[in-house]
Amino acid sequence: MIRLHHLPRYWAAALLALGLTASQTSPTNLAYRAGAFSASADTTLPRNRAVDSLGLTEALHLGFRGEAAGFLSRAGLPPVAGNLALGEHGLTFIPAGGGPALPYPLYRVRQRDGGTVRVPSLRLFDTRPSGADSVYFFRLDGAVFETQGPGLFRLLVDHPEWLDSLRQDLPPAMPTLVALGDTAAAYHLIDSLSATPYADSLYQLFGAPAHPVGLVGSHGRAAGRLGEYIASRDSVSLSPTHMESMSQLRHSLAHELAHRWQRRAPRTVRALWRGVPPIADSLRYGYDDEQEHQAEAVAFAVSFLQTTARPDMSAADRLALLAAYERLVPGTRTMARYLLTRPVYRHHPLTGQLTAPTGIASARRGH
Repeated sequence: MIRLHHLPRYWAAALLALGLTASQTSPTNLAYRAGAFSASADTTLPRNRAVDSLGLTEALHLGFRGEAAGFLSRAGLPPVAGNLALGEHGLTFIPAGGGPALPYPLYRVRQRDGGTVRVPSLRLFDTRPSGADSVYFFRLDGAVFETQGPGLFRLLVDHPEWLDSLRQDLPPAMPTLVALGDTAAAYHLIDSLSATPYADSLYQLFGAPAHPVGLVGSHGRAAGRLGEYIASRDSVSLSPTHMESMSQLRHSLAHELAHRWQRRAPRTVRALWRGVPPIADSLRYGYDDEQEHQAEAVAFAVSFLQTTARPDMSAADRLALLAAYERLVPGTRTMARYLLTRPVYRHHPLTGQLTAPTGIASARRGH
């Protein structure tokens, strides 16, 4: 069950917590918990500092780059390869595979003690070893960016006083897929999704619910749920009015059907899950909740297999992407390996290439 209060706290509540107005934010926290602007993260910056444009001229001369290659996980979704660029007016992520550039602010303005303070929205929250290098994890505005070459971004985090010289342009709020209260449009969108080959492949993997996919009811919406699986009715429902992209809608369907699979094949899931470490990021959905962690790992695995089905994608790029998925949601690799044994993926480029982990054979018998 995807809940906004646990994974993506309802964005109106987040506005109250952050002290922002609706025009100052966008619902990107719909799948990544609010928290980047908590009181403990506040940084009061001195006013009127004599810093040149971003104060970065000298840093650039020292060899720091204003762009970093890596992976962006937006709104809690699986990571996408691309480049994060730093400009005078904010941050921009440019997907490597094409698609629209995604703007992010460098700071948010908050009222405190009768004045205003700039709160950095870019924060380094984790560093992990990866072979001979390290992977750096930065929190953005409702997103996570990971890179092995942080360059200027590490310097910016270490010296937030530069924010005082910025003249940033706030990115526009992202509209939701369906306007609040437009039930007809919401049903049409869900019916369209349910008729796609993507949904059909999910039903082949996890079984089709007894009822057509519906809308989260008033009680679920009040509880802030993006989606839910009701075991007693064997039904899945989604809430497009709280999502900003079709990727979120597809991900939520996979997540809820994974809950259905958990109920119907518990021995399989237990066998696969042996030795999987917990999610490390406390803001990511599934943190400290094994059931939700498992469902996220399944949804991540489905996304990975869909993304890497392109025949023109190199083996190195596939493995690098899988490693990025696994760093965010451990268990993705295990679930992807298992799903590759299912008939749906018999023609997938990775079929037979990923070594089956211990427990796969017994898990298949328990399916």
